[in-house]
Amino acid sequence: MSAGHRIFRNIRALAAAKAATMASGLVTAAWTARVLGPDSFGVLGFGTSLMAYAALFVNMGLSTYAIREIARDRDQAAELSEHVLTLRTVLALLVGAIYAVFILSLDKPMEVKAVLLVQAVQLLGNALVLDFVYQATEKMGVIATREIGTSIGSMLLVFLLVRGPEDAITAAAITGGSITVNALIMIGRFRRDFGTLRPRIDLKVWREILTAATPMAVGVFAWAIFTHLDVVMLGFLAPHTEVGWYSAAVKIQTLANLVGNIVMNAFLPQLAASYGEIGPMRDRMRAYAGVMLAVGGLVIAGGFALAPVILGTLFGDAYAPATLALRLLMLASAVVYANMILGNPLLVWHRQTGYMIAMLAGGALNALLNIWWIPRYGIEGAAMATFTAELAATVAIAWIHRRAVGELYVGITARAMLCAGAAIGAAFVLAHVGAPFFDRMPALVHFVAGSAAMVVVYALVAVLTGLVRPKRLRRLTSATA
Repeated sequence: MSAGHRIFRNIRALAAAKAATMASGLVTAAWTARVLGPDSFGVLGFGTSLMAYAALFVNMGLSTYAIREIARDRDQAAELSEHVLTLRTVLALLVGAIYAVFILSLDKPMEVKAVLLVQAVQLLGNALVLDFVYQATEKMGVIATREIGTSIGSMLLVFLLVRGPEDAITAAAITGGSITVNALIMIGRFRRDFGTLRPRIDLKVWREILTAATPMAVGVFAWAIFTHLDVVMLGFLAPHTEVGWYSAAVKIQTLANLVGNIVMNAFLPQLAASYGEIGPMRDRMRAYAGVMLAVGGLVIAGGFALAPVILGTLFGDAYAPATLALRLLMLASAVVYANMILGNPLLVWHRQTGYMIAMLAGGALNALLNIWWIPRYGIEGAAMATFTAELAATVAIAWIHRRAVGELYVGITARAMLCAGAAIGAAFVLAHVGAPFFDRMPALVHFVAGSAAMVVVYALVAVLTGLVRPKRLRRLTSATA
């Protein structure tokens, strides 16, 4: 099977999973936000961001390391998986204990601490997830099945059990419990594909693995600063209601970024396999950048232009104050897509140290800007800090990437920006002309009409500018592995 066929098969599998998870995730988030209200929803968002940092110390870059190594030598999949899972389980227990002590020391009401402690169940689930081995062996259908099961199971349980602000603890338990159960089911699938998993304790091997994975872990930790630091700092510096507004905006931004992650995860094994040969590296990167920018341009344009409509449709009028913050976050997502294009390949090309330094510098800037801007500008300040710091880090990463392959895909970027601008213009014109009609209708009507108009305009301009070219796709699918 050609490299291109494998890539598009992986994209198809991941896209099916993400379509299901995005749909169920949107429904779950909308239900939870409306039922809990901005205050309790803000507590959940604060806890989710804290948990994201704790989970980083469980993973420690081990997933990225395992993907890289298994993609190059699949015979070591079973043994390496045993080491990774055992090591991550030990880390989960240690980190969980430290996390509990930290939460109990916070100056927060006991009700808030209870929610934050229950969310720690996710640590065990994250430790046991085996996505890395199926991503490295390009069996994305297994990952898709797990993600669909987790999201749909969570959605159904939320509908049944979460009915009011007093159910915030239940909502927190559902998320962690669903991840853990699905991870255990996936271990059963692994047994069929690769053999029985057994605990492996070898301190020498663990030290070697952690030494190789640590630069990746630091880079991912720096990435998490952009993704979660704003919500964490808002949790300490702002009322929970504002955290709830901002968490709603972050949910939408996260879904927008998930689309890029589908493409990135599908291409990553092939990008890793091309390392060392400049011709294949450039070919794969041009295809990767083209697909990422074509998809990302439409998603970001839609989120920016339809921000108030999306918030109203999903979360209700109570979350309208997050409109400007969401638009700023969508601009930050545009930079995130650039970062995924230019930065993530560096992790599988043995250039993780440069990536790590750039992300750490950007993360430090993000922290400083959050401290400075949140007290002055609230949730808009948090969004501005994320955008500014992300841009600074991506500029540095672009320099490293250009040294690696000699290209920055400026032409593709310009065409994507033109397509996005045209789509945004179409949405604004439609909103202005149709205002008398949309004002009398549910927000969903405006969302559907606006989305349809944007897709049509974007597709037309994409073809006219050459952003989407059938010949390019045929060339990709005919590339040899």
